[in-house]
Amino acid sequence: MRLSFILALVMGLVAGTAIAAERAPLRPASSAPAEDPNGARVIVKYKALGSLMKALAASGRTRGPQAAATLGQRSGLSLSDGHIIGPRTQVIRGDRSLTSAALAARLGADADVEYAVPDLRRHALAVPDDPLYAASSSISPTVGQWYLQAPSSSAVSAINAPGAWNFTIGAASVVVADVDTGVRFDHPDLASKLYAGRNFVSTDGTTGDGWSADASDPGDWTTAGECGTGDAATDSSWHGTQTSGLIGAATDNAVGMASIGYDTMVLPVRVLGPCGGYDSDIIAGMLWAAGLALPGTDPSVPSNPHPAQIINLSLGSSGSCPASYADAIAQLTAAGVVVVAAAGNDEGLAVVTPANCSGVIAVAGLRQAGTKVGYSDIGPEIALSAPAGNCVNTTGACLYPILSTTNSGTTTPSSNTYTDSSNPSLGTSFSTPLVAGTAALMLAANPSLTPAEVKSLLQSSATAFPTTSSDAGVVACHAPNGVTQDECICTTSTCGAGMLNAAAAVAAAAGTALPTASISASATTVTAGGTVTLDASASSAPSGRTVASYAWSIASGSGIASFSGATDSKTATLATHEAGSVTVELTVTDSSGAQATKTLAVTVHAAAAPTVSVTASATVVGAGTPVTFDGADSTAASGLTIASYAWTIASGATLASFTSATDESTAGVATTAAGSGTFTVTLTVTDSAGTSASKSTTVTVNAVQPTASISTPATSVAAGSSVTFDGSASIAAGGRTIAGYRWAITSGATIAAFSGGTTAAQASVTTSGAGSFTVQLTVTDSAGVSATQTSTITVTAAATASSSTTSSSSSSGGGAIGVEWLVLLLAALAALVATRKSRAAPR
Repeated sequence: MRLSFILALVMGLVAGTAIAAERAPLRPASSAPAEDPNGARVIVKYKALGSLMKALAASGRTRGPQAAATLGQRSGLSLSDGHIIGPRTQVIRGDRSLTSAALAARLGADADVEYAVPDLRRHALAVPDDPLYAASSSISPTVGQWYLQAPSSSAVSAINAPGAWNFTIGAASVVVADVDTGVRFDHPDLASKLYAGRNFVSTDGTTGDGWSADASDPGDWTTAGECGTGDAATDSSWHGTQTSGLIGAATDNAVGMASIGYDTMVLPVRVLGPCGGYDSDIIAGMLWAAGLALPGTDPSVPSNPHPAQIINLSLGSSGSCPASYADAIAQLTAAGVVVVAAAGNDEGLAVVTPANCSGVIAVAGLRQAGTKVGYSDIGPEIALSAPAGNCVNTTGACLYPILSTTNSGTTTPSSNTYTDSSNPSLGTSFSTPLVAGTAALMLAANPSLTPAEVKSLLQSSATAFPTTSSDAGVVACHAPNGVTQDECICTTSTCGAGMLNAAAAVAAAAGTALPTASISASATTVTAGGTVTLDASASSAPSGRTVASYAWSIASGSGIASFSGATDSKTATLATHEAGSVTVELTVTDSSGAQATKTLAVTVHAAAAPTVSVTASATVVGAGTPVTFDGADSTAASGLTIASYAWTIASGATLASFTSATDESTAGVATTAAGSGTFTVTLTVTDSAGTSASKSTTVTVNAVQPTASISTPATSVAAGSSVTFDGSASIAAGGRTIAGYRWAITSGATIAAFSGGTTAAQASVTTSGAGSFTVQLTVTDSAGVSATQTSTITVTAAATASSSTTSSSSSSGGGAIGVEWLVLLLAALAALVATRKSRAAPR
């Protein structure tokens, strides 16, 4: 259905007529890039390590540089800030006292400036050469869209779009940014194929002054002298609508035209208004289109939600590639964005900017016969050539124009329509979107292609140029030398590698395409011991192939996890064992043998530590008492189990020892009978994920001693007496018995001595003099624990023998005075003292 419709559109080929003088675009690019009539404009990029950028960083400003005042003070010039177009790049405006080139030279000499280049106007590289546009949607010219057809003798340069569509009709995920005059969003062949885009025309009398969210084309007509003294008035070109239609007009929809991009989406970026557009606006639009730079430097510009993989630049002006464009294109290619630009319409002169910048796919224009169309520029910068539209005849209906979407309004928008033989589209502006749209098909077939690979495949697949012409007056093209050259026979040094062959380019892209490996995971962060389900179902093969096999492996972290089950199916199960990171790798092989790999990192967190529970039968015991410890209530984290128990005596090992196994949920400990103090038992449990936790319990052991007891008949005896000590009242504790007695005299051994054994419950001591002595009893119980007790006895002197009579007379020889006489004597003395005191008292 789709292919038959497209073929119907392009079947109306007619035989070529003799090649005559060629009609050219109305507004050629040979005019020099225009100055701003309001004053000098310069694009300035500052050195990253210069004082201005250091000061900007220190200030905390995030929008980017606005250093006109500083540069003005340094240069003695009146300067003002323009748009920020990069983290280190801005527009500086001067007055009319200097040209943009002179101001750039002044500012470029500043020590903080990396480069300063004039901010000049560029123009669309083709406009209709007739101000009237057809209002009918019928196909015209009679040859239809000849440039999309397979090549024939009458259309040698046709690009064979149907052959490319056999491989792919594109993908909505591939976006081409058309950086141009904006677009008519209401065109029926474009309405469903456009993203919102954005406007970067900073000075535009039509829509106001300043960037905006509206990328629609309001018309770019001019009045006489508006763009420069002597310039004629011009009608609106609707240039961006035309180029957008070639890239991505809705195809196979029974309306209007087909586009090379088919299902490709278009992002319109308006950078050209009346009199063209400034380099700074164009560069800003390019960067924003690719999703680069502007967000964060200018908060008024939001991020692009649909970054483009390809940028079409059907614009330019003469001159060498300035640093500003070189810088921007380097950023774009580094980001993987393909940049396609028109060679220019200067009638065989040097390639214009930005097509002459490094990294750009520059496109020259061809006639239907395969020779260079008269107006196209050429040179060594050209990558390849494509149809640009030509009329063959100099009057009447144009026979081989490029048909595309447009609008019939001469100033503001009117009816949406199509260019045709009466209103032809001519110029390298229209060869360029054919290449950009082909690149979009290539990326749909092989999304992994780099900009360099896209260019290389376009060139290697290109069709060789014709080496002769039916017109004997047409000679080989030569390198640009400042002299115009019209139609000529292309060479690879002047027109690029060859003629665009869309079918061959897309086939080459598809042939180098690899399958896409895709991994989805039930989780990318799990707890050790958990499992992850891996799914490769979203993996795919290039068009015409299938995924033939899957192979799962662990690229790193094999000690962290392992596969449980098959590793050659769409799905696999990863079992984790311990904390860390594991990277799984999927390799898919398609039916052609091509392979692709994908890796996925899974973070494995340590499982929540198990909860340890230790219960002791007692935490305070007497020495010799056994203690039982129970860890059976320990629990593991959800989904795990306790895998092992390990009991240890962490401290106090001299007081306790295990009496049972130490790897069970319970353990028995015996305490030493003679010990006292504390010991600590630690239980370590390990769960099924290998995570361990410990808990300790301390038990106090109190000493258990017998009680030594001594009983005696008296605590004082006369010298020469015997004393019997009795220890039989001593007792043992805790079910023990007194196993032994030991008596000793610890003091007074000179007046006392044992008279008999000292190891029985009783012992006798005989005294021999006055004083005191101490006896100590040591008892030992059946557990070998001892206790002591002492007893001290006072020994008095022996009593003196009295006379046998009570006579108070003393015997001759001076015997001792009796007690009675001593009493009487004391009484007499007391009476005598009393008498003397009486006499001495005063009267």
